[in-house]
Amino acid sequence: MKTVPGIIPIFCILLFTACSTNRERPLVRLGPVPEYQEPNSVFEVIDQGEAMPEWVIRYVNTSTGGIEGLREYAGNYVFIGKQQGNNPDSLKLWADSFSLDRDFPRLVSARIQARFSRFAGGNPGEEFGRYFERVVKNATDTAFSGAIQESSFWIKKRMLEDDELSPPEEIYEYYILIRIPKEVLEKQINLLLITTRTDLPPTRDQSAAAMRLRLSFYEGF
Repeated sequence: MKTVPGIIPIFCILLFTACSTNRERPLVRLGPVPEYQEPNSVFEVIDQGEAMPEWVIRYVNTSTGGIEGLREYAGNYVFIGKQQGNNPDSLKLWADSFSLDRDFPRLVSARIQARFSRFAGGNPGEEFGRYFERVVKNATDTAFSGAIQESSFWIKKRMLEDDELSPPEEIYEYYILIRIPKEVLEKQINLLLITTRTDLPPTRDQSAAAMRLRLSFYEGF
């Protein structure tokens, strides 16, 4: 496995936990994540089945942006399908039934929604009017082409609450990695942004805001 600058102190111990019962398992604190993902939390990995791949290390530290920085994913957008629960068999069934046709549009729609929200300072409904809602809805219904379901991995983690009196919760979490060439996805999103119409016409300011967003849509996407 290649070393990853900036996150080695967290995971160099983690990956060898299974090999030594005398070492204390580390705590993992997630970095900043987009609005469409779960809030930051602290946990310890107590089972992972096999050696943790680098894309998982990147994901739990820096979200999908960290994965996109790897050489093998250059020129691609990376999306992570994620599910968690207490029953590993149910999660395995979820992973086996994951569908790019059905589930990938939801991931794209969530990232589009997050981009609108960041641009609008958290109030996209006011900034863009019905256009924002319609774009998000249309993205969910769009059959995006060109995506590849590449890999999957699971971990079992113990959630650690700030309140020391609360009993720790142990859950399984399953990740599915999907990649798609940037130019392929951007072409499809651009078409979506341009062709979306609303039943209530936007104001002049809302139309201008939508135009400004389209000109810089993929900055930080």
